[in-house]
Amino acid sequence: MVDLFPMLLAVALCWLAPLAAYYLFVRRSPRPPPPERTKKAAANQKTSAGSDKKTKAADSDSDSDEDDDAANALWKRVEGVLQEYSLSRLGMAAARKWVLMLGDPKNEELARLRQWMLMRVNGRKRAPPPSPWQSGCPEIFAGLRAKPIWTSADLGEGKANFLKPFEEHFEAIRDELLALRSQRGFQPLKIPNWASKKNSIASPDGSGAVSHDAGDWNVFYLYLHEVKFPENCSRCPVTTRLLAELGPRSYTHAFFSALTPGTHIIKHHGPTNKKLRVHLPLVGAAGSSLRVAETHVDNVDGHCFCFDDSFEHEAWHKGDATRVVLVFDVWHPDLTDKEVQFLSFLQRSRMRAEMAAERQARDERDRQKQEALRTGGELPADDSGDNFYQLLQEARDILPDNSWWVG
Repeated sequence: MVDLFPMLLAVALCWLAPLAAYYLFVRRSPRPPPPERTKKAAANQKTSAGSDKKTKAADSDSDSDEDDDAANALWKRVEGVLQEYSLSRLGMAAARKWVLMLGDPKNEELARLRQWMLMRVNGRKRAPPPSPWQSGCPEIFAGLRAKPIWTSADLGEGKANFLKPFEEHFEAIRDELLALRSQRGFQPLKIPNWASKKNSIASPDGSGAVSHDAGDWNVFYLYLHEVKFPENCSRCPVTTRLLAELGPRSYTHAFFSALTPGTHIIKHHGPTNKKLRVHLPLVGAAGSSLRVAETHVDNVDGHCFCFDDSFEHEAWHKGDATRVVLVFDVWHPDLTDKEVQFLSFLQRSRMRAEMAAERQARDERDRQKQEALRTGGELPADDSGDNFYQLLQEARDILPDNSWWVG
């Protein structure tokens, strides 16, 4: 069956770009005064001109009102998309400037963003997945190369160089990791119940869900979706510096990921194809492997490999010692710097808003608990199974020590 989406999108693009440009550039600019008529023409046409003027003025006002209504309706739809990212008033004003740039069809640097906004204002949450292996990914951004495994050649000579510093400083990163073995900070990886209904398992303690059906999967966060963990970063200065040197191409999401022997991570998808994931195995790589789509990759300590986690992937650790890798994400290399700047701006706003909402909800629950204890009333229900940041906070205290780390 022919996929009509590309054709419909092309038609919509022809409609939205001129309308947005008209609204942003024409309707906001003063109209030039009509040319003066000669006295002779004015005298000869005085009577008819008066009648025509009234008619034309009425028609002009009607057309203007219709243009304004269409432009306002369009902006309302764009604003509805932007509101999903919990933008502040100042943030919405900044986003409006981006929309102005998106409205210029000559701006090729933002062409994919223009296509994305068109898709969203027309009610579509994601573009068609380029590969069937990406069908379970909740967000697909159109116009990006879709490859399960990315080699240095795929990344391009310049962009592939970002992997080298991590491999060159492998021993220093590993030393920082090993120093964490005598400290607390690792926690079980948990996700909300709603986040991945088809690719998760209820947590044994009844709080949230997990993505493994055997063994243990523990993590040590450095950054989580542009949110920094200052105490953890301070313990790993070399690793943190290398992550910072990635610059604006960093997705600002990084952690140490530990699998105990016998762990199996069930097949699942990452949240978006806008980024790529990098693994740097540090210890215990023997016996661990990863499947991305149809490709199997064996871990090798000290060697980075890059993959697109929007593709279905699955992992096993059949070795005798705990396997730990440094995981970090980078924006997709096909995205322009301007596109990354805007998308990062939206993501940062949403994550900070969600964190603030979680803190507010946690404070309110604490207040209600104190009040219930004081009056002997009923304790409030705990909804941590559906709250990402509450799960994150509660998981910090689950592991009393690192006795789970073997080898």
